Amino acid sequence: MATITQIEQGAVKFIDAEIAPKIPTNIPNGQIKKIAAVAGAVYAVRKGLQKAVSNPALTAIGAVDGEGNVDVKGLAEVVSAQIPAEGFRLTVPILGDLTFFAEDVERLRAYIEEG
Repeated sequence: MATITQIEQGAVKFIDAEIAPKIPTNIPNGQIKKIAAVAGAVYAVRKGLQKAVSNPALTAIGAVDGEGNVDVKGLAEVVSAQIPAEGFRLTVPILGDLTFFAEDVERLRAYIEEG
């Protein structure tokens, strides 16, 4: 189980290490777009976590305990199993399309668990 703080910190590390380096800066306003995208992603993580942890369905299946801690390993296994081999494409404002693979979920989990 991981606390919300651990998840937020791990997600920020993941964004900084895995996503931010892939954002092109050699385009017009590239550095500004990179900063805006990273800041937006961090904000979205925080807001999304607050909403997810308060979802009674996650508590009912045991993914969130009574103190708001999250079963990161269990959720990562479920999410990884649902991602097709060709990845999951997500359109992100400013950045455009990003593709995530099961390995990305495992890397995110590792960042969260390392504290």
